[in-house]
Formats: sequence, structure tokens, C-alpha cells
Amino acid sequence: MEIFREIENLERELVDPKIRKDIGRIQERLFDEFVEFGSSGRVILKSDVIADANQSRMSTYQLSDFRFKLLGDSHILVTYSSVVSPSQQVALRSSIWISENGRWQMLHHQATVVPDSI
Repeated sequence: MEIFREIENLERELVDPKIRKDIGRIQERLFDEFVEFGSSGRVILKSDVIADANQSRMSTYQLSDFRFKLLGDSHILVTYSSVVSPSQQVALRSSIWISENGRWQMLHHQATVVPDSI
């Protein structure tokens, strides 16, 4: 489905180091009530992501195994795997995207580290 490709591209965009520094793009892509349960165990809000935008990021992400589930007309659940370099840490990830006013925004994200990759 075309919409699934769009959501996959948005997920890839949000881990791009250049995009992570673009506060305007982050504000546009994350829902105001965005919450992330990070792989570190921290709860991360949209304001935290924006505050962190100026931090330099050396990590790169390889994303794979995307799966999508429609949760109604305006919500999509996406799950996938990531490998973070240079640590090679593997995580299982899930996001909920919501379409509001014609644009997709991430409402929720969770990353769970795969223990054997630590």
C-alpha cells in the first residue's frame, strides 16, 4: 500500500541525523502529545526530542522488517527492527502514526533492546 511506504519513509526520516537536528521538521512529524518509551527505559516527550535536537549524533540506524497494521481510518501501527551503529545494538520498535489535517504524525514510539545484542 502506498500509505505504508509513506510511513516507512517517515520512520527512516526521523532517524536521519540531519533531520534529527531540524526542529521544524521534528515539530511537524511528532504529535503534540507524543510519548516514547526509549530503549534506555526513559520516557521521552516531544519537548525532550526538540531539546535534544542540537546534540550531535554519531549513531546511524539500519531499519528492516517493516510490518503495518491499520487501526482505523487515521491510525497505523508499524513494527520493525533496528541496528544502531557503532554499538550494533538491535532493538524491536513500534510506532503509532495518526493522520490529522491531512498529515501523518507519530503519536507513540517504543524501542525494546534485544538482549543478545548488548
